[in-house]
Amino acid sequence: MSIRFVAVGQDGLRLCSEDGAKWFAPQTGKEGETYRAVTFGNGAFVVVGTYGGENIFATTTDGQSWKTGKKEAKYVKYFRGLGFDGKQFLGIGGDPGSVGSSSPFVSTSTNGESWSDYTSIPGKQIIRRLAFGKGMIVGVGDRGRRSASNDGGKTWQDSPNTKAIDTLADVCFGRDCFVGVGLNGLRMRTTDGLTWSEPVRGEEGEHLNTVVWNGSQFVAIGFGATYFSPDGTQWVRKPNQSAPLTACFGGGVYLGTQWKGRLLLSRDAVTWAEVHKAEQHIEAVCFGG
Repeated sequence: MSIRFVAVGQDGLRLCSEDGAKWFAPQTGKEGETYRAVTFGNGAFVVVGTYGGENIFATTTDGQSWKTGKKEAKYVKYFRGLGFDGKQFLGIGGDPGSVGSSSPFVSTSTNGESWSDYTSIPGKQIIRRLAFGKGMIVGVGDRGRRSASNDGGKTWQDSPNTKAIDTLADVCFGRDCFVGVGLNGLRMRTTDGLTWSEPVRGEEGEHLNTVVWNGSQFVAIGFGATYFSPDGTQWVRKPNQSAPLTACFGGGVYLGTQWKGRLLLSRDAVTWAEVHKAEQHIEAVCFGG
């Protein structure tokens, strides 16, 4: 059985699906283990999370057997984001509970099982989401942070003059540009990762938590509305129903998560239907293969 979707969450939850509708092989770990991010690359799904003072990892190619591991985080170097740049996996994060600097860092891996030493990166705020394109990595994070790397995550440059009100919750790449989304319908666009368009906002309370590129357009999903754009500049708004907190796209469907432990499926990113409910909350979903 081939897997194309993986969902992960609290208490070490991992479960898989071929089509996003039917789910199988649920596995859990210890109480308190939380897998926060999942991505696909080099033929495997890779998952990162935290447990106590450690970062935890898991990898699978078939959804049945998982290789797990851990790495000391010293209660400071916690993974919060994960991505694959075509060659290596990048884990990124810091100390989200700090006052002042959150000690942002990056760590890399070729297989998701063994990870490099934590490399500190400049800046005070965590980078939480990553997008890859044009040989670049673009990251968005706390208090409006927007950063770019041209050397595989070794060095980073921040976008100047950012504002906390323009904090982006997610970012993706498509059609030669990067698009980020955030609170109250916030949408922004960049071609170089540093110079961003002026923020465009929607209605108050329409928080856009996820943006994906579906092969022909950007799809920004939020509470109450989904926005569609072929270029990240011109947008069409459509009211939605039961939208998820986070989502991915693949195989012609959108898959999302919602509290508590709910997996939602949609073919148009507007109308969503529950397809699975787990006892544990699901933090992230991914399409691969």
